[in-house]
Amino acid sequence: MIAQFFNPLYTRTSDATEGRRAMPHTKQFAERLNHCLDETGAPTPIRERAAILSKMLDLPKQQAWALLEGQQFPNKDTLQQIANEFEVNTDWLSGDK
Repeated sequence: MIAQFFNPLYTRTSDATEGRRAMPHTKQFAERLNHCLDETGAPTPIRERAAILSKMLDLPKQQAWALLEGQQFPNKDTLQQIANEFEVNTDWLSGDK
């Protein structure tokens, strides 16, 4: 196992690693969330968008930032809350359609 730390070609493929990979729709969700914010006239800088989204949804700023950057996919309740706020379909927002 120590060889993995010294071998740049070593790649670990375990179930634990699989769970850390981004969901397939995470980036598409982030693009669509940013599109919704564009439509409302929100400022472009991510810091300002994260602050707006955080207040809008009562989320920690770090979570809002992660959603906007495509690093995190929202849970079902948060997805529904975002869809309601921007008056869009959850399937579209999540990238399912």
